[in-house]
Amino acid sequence: MSDQFSELDNLTSEQVALFKEQAKNKGREKLRTRALSAEAILTTVIAEGDSWFDYLPGTDIIDCLRNNHDLVIENNAKAGDTLENMVYGTGINKRFERVSPSIDIVLKRIGELKPKVFLFSGGGNDVAGEEFESYLNHKSSGLPVLREKFVSDMINNVFRKYFEDLVAKVAAVSPKTHVVLHGYGRTAPTGEGVDVLFFTFAGPWLRPALARKGIFDPAEQRNAVFTMINKFNDMLGGLAQRHGNVHFVDLRELIDPDRDWVNELHLKNSAFARVAQRIHEVIQVL
Repeated sequence: MSDQFSELDNLTSEQVALFKEQAKNKGREKLRTRALSAEAILTTVIAEGDSWFDYLPGTDIIDCLRNNHDLVIENNAKAGDTLENMVYGTGINKRFERVSPSIDIVLKRIGELKPKVFLFSGGGNDVAGEEFESYLNHKSSGLPVLREKFVSDMINNVFRKYFEDLVAKVAAVSPKTHVVLHGYGRTAPTGEGVDVLFFTFAGPWLRPALARKGIFDPAEQRNAVFTMINKFNDMLGGLAQRHGNVHFVDLRELIDPDRDWVNELHLKNSAFARVAQRIHEVIQVL
């Protein structure tokens, strides 16, 4: 399949940095030059999320939405952030006292601007990494690879409640704002992490847990990861069906598990651009 964004995969690190800076500058310039009319405010998108919205080594969804689709986005995303922290806040100070969570800032801006769209990316960091081991049985136990009951409870009860609360918090400050959520594509547990200048400074997040649990068969590894990704996407799809102002962007058929990933959790530049295009199509309808 031809990819109109394939040239993005050939960008050097300097060109990636320029692409990202251009994206930020476009947003700043638009916010400076546009009068804050009702129309201008409504066409500003507020975003919160994880590294799919804030990926330093390569481009990300927000970069592509700004550069390729000319969207004005106030981005609050932080790479590595968890769904739990983004919805409730988990930060504490040295005296073990709760610090003000970033969701307070995000909700304040949503309440002020009353935007048409709030764009959210989250959930991957609550499962991947050391946490992934808790979803797996040891191969030598003779039990199924996945702890099915635990997986179902976490995704369909715990994570769904997190998203339900997020939707409710947004509706409380801006009832007409639409919440656009994306799921994650199916990724292969390759053992690839984030490499910069020949050093791995993040990840891998999936294969180490599988290996520690004695799960070495590639088919079993993929099935475990794909099953969890499918269950997470199905939960988001059900959430969207229950809420008229929630829109779920399913990326599973858009992302190839073997060709579109630069490491276990992050897409190639071209794939992020395709995802941004799909999300943009949803936003335009709204």
